[in-house]
Amino acid sequence: MHVSLYLAVAQWALLGALGVFLLVLFRQLGHIMQGSGSSAELGPRVGSLAAPLQYRRPAEEQVRRLAPGDGQPTLVAFVDPTCPSCEELVTVLGALRTAGELAGLRVLLLISDPASYLRISEAFSATELEVGRPSDPSGLDDYRVSGTPLLVAIDQGGVVRAAGSAMRAAEVRHYCESCQAGNSATPVLAAEPAVAARGDS
Repeated sequence: MHVSLYLAVAQWALLGALGVFLLVLFRQLGHIMQGSGSSAELGPRVGSLAAPLQYRRPAEEQVRRLAPGDGQPTLVAFVDPTCPSCEELVTVLGALRTAGELAGLRVLLLISDPASYLRISEAFSATELEVGRPSDPSGLDDYRVSGTPLLVAIDQGGVVRAAGSAMRAAEVRHYCESCQAGNSATPVLAAEPAVAARGDS
């Protein structure tokens, strides 16, 4: 009798795990199919003023605010824990932070998934970078997040200096340099093609 009960529970547990797997799989497929836009659709226009955003950190009720133009150069990364390219970007940012190469920069990782999804990825669950989830959709349209990863470099005056898909160390360093070059009158780096679509596999 106990064996039958155990088998029944195990069967439902396996079915539940399979259901979650299929949900993530189909979600990934949907992101790939939707993420075929051109580079003009990914990220805010370089040279424009970055929009403010409201967000919450995981397990926090307090609403925080990203206020471009507050005097601090900022890197905003729109990422998702189910996106392998996003994991690469988060890993690179973490390594640069450890090496002291992000000194003077504010770095914010923004996710659209529930905070529980952070446990899916070792890179996300282990990061010491600030992670948030937008709490108010206003302002998001200005960032044109049609794919992930999307990295946006904002200088101290709130001007977008670079925007596009970036994940490798050399690319990320270029973004860091661009948002720290806020005294120049012209943008440093134009938006790059969206080489990695949202949920890239």
